[in-house]
This record gives sequence, structure tokens and C-alpha cells, in this order.
Amino acid sequence: MAENVEYPVSVRLPGYVVRKIDELVKKREFRSRSDFIKFAVTLTIGQLMLEEVREIARNTPPEEFERESREAWKKLTAGDLEGEESEVIELIERIEKEYRRLVGAKK
Repeated sequence: MAENVEYPVSVRLPGYVVRKIDELVKKREFRSRSDFIKFAVTLTIGQLMLEEVREIARNTPPEEFERESREAWKKLTAGDLEGEESEVIELIERIEKEYRRLVGAKK
């Protein structure tokens, strides 16, 4: 399960970046500088992870994709993913809740 503990991190940013963040906060796009930075870092990590998956996909032979697809389909139809489903749903709900919290000032 994902860790839900926050750790303080000090960051130095150029003035123009801070001014832009402050504009977004003032427009109520984000509640604070901290919320914007959390959002931006999380988004960047997601993009990097997606690029990593794309690289793996580019280097995976089609036969291996086909084999893994068949195995996943067998597990799915056999119900072997039951234990994982609730954890995935919980994680998605937590991500949605955090996203709404970070950009919720707009509401």
C-alpha cells in the first residue's frame, strides 16, 4: 500500500517561477505554493514513469506482449485478481481525493 506520510523538503526556485505559482494560487487554481509544488512533482513523476513504460514497450518483442496478455486474461477470467482489486480501487480513490484537494480551491 502507498505511504501516506508527508515530509518537508526545501526547494529554491527562480523568482519568475515563484511569481507564476503565486498567480495560480491567487486565481485559486491551487490553495498554496506547497499544493502546487506537490501537484507538479507528482505529475512529473507520473510522466517519467509513463516514459519508462513506453521504453519497456518499445524493447519488448510482440510475442512476449501476446504471451503476457494471454496470462493476464487467464488470471482475470479465473478471478485470480480479487485481492488486488480493492487495493487498486483504494489507490485510485486516494489519488482522486488528493487531486481534488490540491486543485479544489477552484470549487
